[in-house]
Amino acid sequence: MLIIDSFGKNIYIEDDLVGYLDDNVMFIKGNKFADITDDGVISFGPKRLGYVDDDGSIIINNKEVGYIDPDNNFVFYKSLGLKI
Repeated sequence: MLIIDSFGKNIYIEDDLVGYLDDNVMFIKGNKFADITDDGVISFGPKRLGYVDDDGSIIINNKEVGYIDPDNNFVFYKSLGLKI
């Protein structure tokens, strides 16, 4: 999925704002978290972590962990127990 409309948008865990997306970089609490290509491939250095699929679901390690909301923000599920 082409995700360039999400660049400049926010990253949430449910309703909690935790970061933002810059051009091809995801930042959490002001620190670089991962790289992301225009096509939605998420990586950390040379390691591919996941991707955004065609319906806007965020997949990490073959598991759906979130989605892109109607405003193009990234929203991760709180039930995953992410500590950020």
